[in-house]
Amino acid sequence: MAAIHGKRGSASFTNLTFEMISFTIDATGETADATVMSSVTVTSATHWKTWVAGFKDWSATVECVEPAAGGGIAALGTSATLTLDTVAGYVYSGAAICTGFGPSLSTDSAAALSLTFQGNGQLTAAS
Repeated sequence: MAAIHGKRGSASFTNLTFEMISFTIDATGETADATVMSSVTVTSATHWKTWVAGFKDWSATVECVEPAAGGGIAALGTSATLTLDTVAGYVYSGAAICTGFGPSLSTDSAAALSLTFQGNGQLTAAS
């Protein structure tokens, strides 16, 4: 059962105003193989790989109704704080660079705009 329903939400980046349809955040953590060879006899309890934690990374995609007030394409390549608010108490925020601008149009829905962002440092999550 969902804890948050997608009826309300807001997003902000520099001077853009979004009429948001949805947003997605993809946060990842790298790992590095730290396995060393062993002279121990192979058994079910030996020869397991070991890993160490590496760098963290995040990106986000915001789907909104076109046009995005404040310029849209003018945000491409700019850096600012991206804030994504579920309005249910969860707010995700961090410095980001706008890396994609993709308007779309079809005969069965309102014109839409997909904006992609590359995180530049820490993503915070607050409730």
